[in-house]
Amino acid sequence: MLSGCLFAMWLSAHEATCILTNVAIQQGAIMKQAFIVTVSSSKGGAGKTSTTMGLADYWSKRGMRVGLIDTDPNRSLARWIEKGREKGEFADIAFQHEPDDKKIIATARELSRDSDVVLIDVAGIASISLLKAAGIADLVIIPAQPNEDDFLEAINTRNIVREAMELTDRVVACKTVITRARPGTVVLKHILAQLEKLKFPLFETVLYERTVFPQARFMGQTPIGYAPGSDGARNIAEFGDEVMGMLTTMRAQKEMQQSDSSVAA
Repeated sequence: MLSGCLFAMWLSAHEATCILTNVAIQQGAIMKQAFIVTVSSSKGGAGKTSTTMGLADYWSKRGMRVGLIDTDPNRSLARWIEKGREKGEFADIAFQHEPDDKKIIATARELSRDSDVVLIDVAGIASISLLKAAGIADLVIIPAQPNEDDFLEAINTRNIVREAMELTDRVVACKTVITRARPGTVVLKHILAQLEKLKFPLFETVLYERTVFPQARFMGQTPIGYAPGSDGARNIAEFGDEVMGMLTTMRAQKEMQQSDSSVAA
């Protein structure tokens, strides 16, 4: 597993420049079309795919045009989508399975033309796929269970996002969402208190461990469609609203800054 600084060394200077120059050129066009949200975690069991699918389903059922990209060769997200569509789910979500890192930017650009938001599910920390997906993103979400190993991996992922920011010369928001937490436990309270002291960038919403999540996935659904009145569905909705609120605020602030710059010029 490569850390952020080692990852930069792993790529040659020429490779890194070519990759991120391409990202920077194409990112402007993408940003005008849709919000781009990359979800990444190298730690198995952190809930990356469940988080991505939950957001996609929630926003889609709220009437948003959602694009979804699965970059994982294992096709976890793709199988979920396929199973759901057999039962009439996810019909309004534009989906692409794209494991080829050379095509991620083009695929995101294509989906963004007819989407309000595009979600990119990226597996692995030390990958060109993550570098590209982070480079074009408005926001990178890092799911992490409340334990030391997951948060060490979250730090590694943040380092890769910083590499992408430096190479593209743009700001990419990056926050961790705690997943699979058990409500009210001493461990969770302790971890939240420690992370607050460290000023670790966290979403306010915590995604709790609920039996409805694996039940819904087994049926090719998410809690939003499978059990819309459940605590799990409300949890996803709360997180979806927080993420979309953050994206909308960032977009408004950027447009205001651009407007102020134009007036000053």
